[in-house]
Amino acid sequence: MRCKLCQSVNQSAFPAEINIHFPGYKNLQNPTVWVFPSLLVCFNCGFTEFVIGEEEREQLKEPDSTNEGDRSYGT
Repeated sequence: MRCKLCQSVNQSAFPAEINIHFPGYKNLQNPTVWVFPSLLVCFNCGFTEFVIGEEEREQLKEPDSTNEGDRSYGT
């Protein structure tokens, strides 16, 4: 597989853990979402990609139903 940014084949996969925080001051009380994807890193340009599982995507959709559509930083 080639890098989507620079087309290099100089890539490798790494296990990772990522803690996703919801943006905005009013979301500080919302729990974070942990995901454990495999990162595909391009050693030429640094482009990195990963896939978030369905369960984690559902958690990201619903941090608080009253904040739907308002996910801007610094608010």
